[in-house]
Amino acid sequence: MSRISRRDFIKWGAGGVALLATGLPLEGKPAAAEKGKSVSRTTGRMRKSIPSVCMMCPASCGILGYLEYGKVINIGGNPLDPNSRGRLCAKGIAGINHLYNPDRILFPMRRVGKRGEGRWKQISWDEALNEIAFRLKAIQADKQHHDLIIRNTWDLSSNEFAGRFASAFGSSTTFQHAILESPNGAFAIHEISGYSMGVGDMAHTRYILNFGANPYESYFLYVPFIQRLIDARINLGAKLVTFDVRISQTAGKSDEWFPIIPGTDGMVALAMAYVIANEGLWDREFIERWTNTSSARLLQHLSPYTPKKAESVSGVKASDIKRIAIEFAQAKPAVAIGGGGALKHMNGTSNQKSILLLNAMVGSLDAKGGFLFPQGYSLDPPDPKPPKSQRMNPDSQNLFVRVNRGTQRIGVLMTHMDNPVYKGPHSKLISYVLQDESKIPFHISIDPFVNESNFYADLLLPEATYLERWDLVSPPPMERVPFIALRQPISKPLGQSLPFPEILIELANRVGGGMEPYFRFGRMEHYIEAMIRKIPKLVDAGGTDFLIEKGIWVDHSIKPQYGSHEKKKLKTPSGKFEFEPSLPNYTPIPHHQRLGEGEFHLITFQWNVHSYSQTANCKWLMEIVHKNPLWINVETAKRMSLNEGDRVKITSALGSLTTHVFITQGIHPRVVALSDSVGRWNYGRIPQGKPFQSQDPETNLLWWGKHGTGVHPNPIIPIQQDPLGEGQGWMDTVIKIEKV
Repeated sequence: MSRISRRDFIKWGAGGVALLATGLPLEGKPAAAEKGKSVSRTTGRMRKSIPSVCMMCPASCGILGYLEYGKVINIGGNPLDPNSRGRLCAKGIAGINHLYNPDRILFPMRRVGKRGEGRWKQISWDEALNEIAFRLKAIQADKQHHDLIIRNTWDLSSNEFAGRFASAFGSSTTFQHAILESPNGAFAIHEISGYSMGVGDMAHTRYILNFGANPYESYFLYVPFIQRLIDARINLGAKLVTFDVRISQTAGKSDEWFPIIPGTDGMVALAMAYVIANEGLWDREFIERWTNTSSARLLQHLSPYTPKKAESVSGVKASDIKRIAIEFAQAKPAVAIGGGGALKHMNGTSNQKSILLLNAMVGSLDAKGGFLFPQGYSLDPPDPKPPKSQRMNPDSQNLFVRVNRGTQRIGVLMTHMDNPVYKGPHSKLISYVLQDESKIPFHISIDPFVNESNFYADLLLPEATYLERWDLVSPPPMERVPFIALRQPISKPLGQSLPFPEILIELANRVGGGMEPYFRFGRMEHYIEAMIRKIPKLVDAGGTDFLIEKGIWVDHSIKPQYGSHEKKKLKTPSGKFEFEPSLPNYTPIPHHQRLGEGEFHLITFQWNVHSYSQTANCKWLMEIVHKNPLWINVETAKRMSLNEGDRVKITSALGSLTTHVFITQGIHPRVVALSDSVGRWNYGRIPQGKPFQSQDPETNLLWWGKHGTGVHPNPIIPIQQDPLGEGQGWMDTVIKIEKV
């Protein structure tokens, strides 16, 4: 296949991913890259390909990097990946923009001015590592191990390794680990099932109730999940019903869409459970045998959640709630799923528990076509293993609140691919804390790029991108057959950049103090080899050599199974699905009930070509989506005398921002929506969209800066968290709007 043109890329990124995900050709026969091949347009020869694993989002799709004269020319999907099945989204294709980004950090740098001035001096790796080791040794000597905080908030594959470093340093060290799902969703799933994540078995379902998820554009298992959802709709005639405040791509492609009042998803789910029980359509046997509650207890608990009551709270008609509940219960198999629209609220954990209860009512937990808990291989790191350190939810911004109040000490803050100033709420507070040396005396950032947060760091360590490093991963298997994927370098690290694990290995040996035995394996390749040796079936297939060649190993000796809870007790106190002692309930969000005249709910969302804080410096992706107007309902706009493109001022309790409006019927009248991922103020030159000279000739063609580069909503979003799951209430900001 010839090199992808900008025109082709834009076509794929803007709308082609949904069609690609179905496995259907765009025009005629699939192109060569669809079969894992690529042909040089200059020589006519097959390009060399190296299999690896994408890291542009948490899905970890298998990829093939195609090389010509030693340079990565393009990236395609690995057809051996049972999850992605050889498909790749626009973000995966654009990973090459990270590798050759002209604004990459290529050398260790020390701050020489005040924090936030952006003045840096290039130093050697020896200087950088010795300075960090000196700081960490001082903490060890004072026995203040808890003064080291490590945040790893994007790179899932580095969780184990970063956790190993934190634990080896001292068990009281705090490690903020990356997670797959919304913290509220993950907390609810763990409380009820003992598992850390769950996902709908889209490939085998006939009815999908979707509360606030947007898998056509954004999902933590994006390409693997959406392919199977589309397959079910085409091949099984599965019905998709979506409850969401905004007509997302998913809502627009649904059979029915209901613009629900924000944060009331749990009420609707419980009202449906009420209908299913009172109509006698529930799976009593499942409730009695496999949950720790009873039919009688459930009937009593659900009695207040009538469809009429739910209508008064959610705005969804009682007749629709009843009709859909009956359809859901009668269409077997069926599944209910939740996404950000339901989970990123201050009552998100309760919403997720209510959705899981709805699945239990029809026997769809851990059942074919229902809600599953797919587990990858449990990779066993080399011995000896250090005692576990404290782990903290990375979405919890309470760390910065505590530091600001003086109730949390930090001696050294080490951040890896972390950007809380841009990614977190109340950006000004986090900026203030990071800038204050009395609050955070020493800040190390390990990252390929300067961003809005490490702009305040004392040391910047140049990390190799995911296309230049080794990792061993086992993603959640969509087909319930575990597999292992090898991330291997497609390119040599540019400049003096080093992979994150290699930095930690070297640092551990310099710090000493008992850390060395836990890193005796040497290099990351040896660490991976040690884990592979503990999987006999993989060793028999060829071990490391097999993975280097193929990229993926699937354990075909394991057959897909359902109902594992029937064969083995769950890791819950009762060994069953744990809905007691506190059955799911609907908890209203107090300030939502006091919405005054001229006030609106502000919600955020993500475009299909962006991944929160990571993709705005990818030129191909920013060319597709580079600005974010405020979505506002057409009737609301009429009342406010607003026309398409007018500028408005959006004000919350934290401040204001100004942007243009996009007028649509596809949003609830009391809600406005502003996407994230754009509006960057310190992430290199590409997000600004202005032409500049570099080794990449295309940077001289950037054009979108004159049309606007968007605004970022997070500075006016306050820190407000679900007390149970500790997830941020991203969808709970109340704002006022005035025409500029």
